Amino acid sequence: MKKSILFLLLVNGFVFTSCAQTETESLENSTPTDPVEENIIFELDFNEANEGAYTKQNLIEEGGEIRWVSFDNRGSIVTDPEGTKGNVLKVDYPEGTVGPQTNGIQFIKDLPSSNEYYLDYYVFFEDGFDFRKGGKLPGLTSGGSTYTGGVHPDNGEGWSARYMWATRNAGVEALVYFYYIDMDSQYGESVNAGVYFETGKWYRLTQRIKLNEDNLSNGIMQVWIDGVEVINNTNIRYRLWDKGDIDSFYFSTFHGGASDDWAPQNDSFALYDGFKVTREKPQF
Repeated sequence: MKKSILFLLLVNGFVFTSCAQTETESLENSTPTDPVEENIIFELDFNEANEGAYTKQNLIEEGGEIRWVSFDNRGSIVTDPEGTKGNVLKVDYPEGTVGPQTNGIQFIKDLPSSNEYYLDYYVFFEDGFDFRKGGKLPGLTSGGSTYTGGVHPDNGEGWSARYMWATRNAGVEALVYFYYIDMDSQYGESVNAGVYFETGKWYRLTQRIKLNEDNLSNGIMQVWIDGVEVINNTNIRYRLWDKGDIDSFYFSTFHGGASDDWAPQNDSFALYDGFKVTREKPQF
């Protein structure tokens, strides 16, 4: 009887040891899972905002740390007149004003440096909006607002790719207003989308920026309007070597240019909603 008990203990001990060794080996041979990168880098909508004046503090509460803000009582929260988006941001472009000091609003949101991002948002020009000669709309940049206003990134150290509306013979065209190392014009170069804005409807603007490698002309700019691709340039030199990472979302909208013939002849208003900066292409 004693021999039988001893034998069972030995067998049980062997089984326990073998199981422990197997589990240890499994842990040692397993590969740690890499952390999943967050897809959404920045997101801002206005459904939780109260109707009325929209302030810098409201923006910080909903959008996190903001580098710089210029509102000057020209931003407010209203209900979407189309009834599809809840609360949205309304921007005022007062009659007879031009430039960001007196027209529209601006802010800069710093982003983690990257060589590729998507920017997605909605804009609605209210009935009666006076487009005049043209004006700026938000876009991705490198260096915040540095490479705007005639400042060229001659050493490949940055760039900017805001949108713009521009009045042409055929209508009010959407375009990317582009500053970069190889630009030839005094001010931003126009990358035309071939889409013409109208009042009284929402537009979805989606922008992809993928930077070039080294000093090669292999950077990418893509734009979709309402889910339809309208720009696809694959030979852009945004920067030189490791300079000029995508590092900022520049919410910049105003009439201008600078001269009075850019100024609206009546109080004009546009609505904005659903801002997202992401690593992956949004779903259309």
